[in-house]
Amino acid sequence: MKKSRILSDAKSIGMITNQSAYGWKGDYHFRIIQKEYGLKKLFLPEHGLFAELQDQVSGSGLIYDLGETQVLNLYGDNEESLAPAEDILSDLDTLIIDIRDVGARYYTFLTTALYAMQAADRLAKKGRPRPKILVSNAKNPAGSKIEGSPLDKKFSSFVGVEGTLHRHGLSAAGLLEYYKDKFNLDLELYRLDLYPKKSSEFLWVPPSPNIPAQTTCYVYAGLCLLEGTNLSEGRGTTRPFETFGAPYINDLDRSLLEKLEEKQKGIFRLRPLKFIPTFHKHAGEVCGGYQILLDKPKKFHSLLFGLLLIRTLREFYPDKFTFLQGPYEFRSDLPAIQLLVGDQFLLDYLDGKRSYSEIQDYLEDTEKKWKKVTKHYS
Repeated sequence: MKKSRILSDAKSIGMITNQSAYGWKGDYHFRIIQKEYGLKKLFLPEHGLFAELQDQVSGSGLIYDLGETQVLNLYGDNEESLAPAEDILSDLDTLIIDIRDVGARYYTFLTTALYAMQAADRLAKKGRPRPKILVSNAKNPAGSKIEGSPLDKKFSSFVGVEGTLHRHGLSAAGLLEYYKDKFNLDLELYRLDLYPKKSSEFLWVPPSPNIPAQTTCYVYAGLCLLEGTNLSEGRGTTRPFETFGAPYINDLDRSLLEKLEEKQKGIFRLRPLKFIPTFHKHAGEVCGGYQILLDKPKKFHSLLFGLLLIRTLREFYPDKFTFLQGPYEFRSDLPAIQLLVGDQFLLDYLDGKRSYSEIQDYLEDTEKKWKKVTKHYS
């Protein structure tokens, strides 16, 4: 449907968005909607409207002056804040979801969108009016490459929707259309064309504070697993997820470097370095580690590399490497590594119970199945 036709009929519009929705008519998309069609409510995901906040930091204290538009935070101080209450949506006839995904299931923006869709579905099932859902045609900056296995239900959380692969290969609209069908949501869902089919790679607005460049999206599905360990994933540096390490790593150890590079030789390289995170893990400490550089980004399998990296460092530094315990994205009954990996077969590999070839074959099979299941979505 044409965006002008859909929006011109709207009387009461809500929007889930942040700074990543930028460029349509040369401005933030929420400002264009507000100016031309009226914006009643603006819903904020994790990190705030302008990506001001670090990961797992409540946005409940954020204040914006948007005139008559009501600003509602969907990442507050507890798990109940993650989804909009049904009544908050009941006075909207249109809900626009216009936000940049980075292609990985851990990235929470599309989980926030799903929770809003489920709230709208509950309204419909109660016989109450619910908003039409308009999803922007934002591309997947990590491309269509698929990686991983379906998240086991017992590991589902805000950082992982049941059944979704680590790197889903779909656009934001495609994944939400898949969720609509998978969870049998009673919704009217349409795509909204706000982005040109061809756009320059230089037109990049960071969707969150630690995705500084589009190249980050190509490594995120594998390197995000480091959040479940005592390794720095590069937060507090200028290239998070592309730079990683720890104070105990000897970056001059050639045997370690060769083992990490051997499985995907010629596809990427590791640049040994030392770095000092300015905040987060190991803040103020000198870390040995690497920057990952992709020679062939579209062939790089980030998840296989992330799994190999963790297992190898466990073997090289058994007395210093640890998995983190404690709450992670509002869930505290399981360690973060389990919520992120989300598959016992792959967790067994990290524990030394499976070989690399076994998980490689396993992932080839699960990825083929996902491709078949999602072939009608893009």
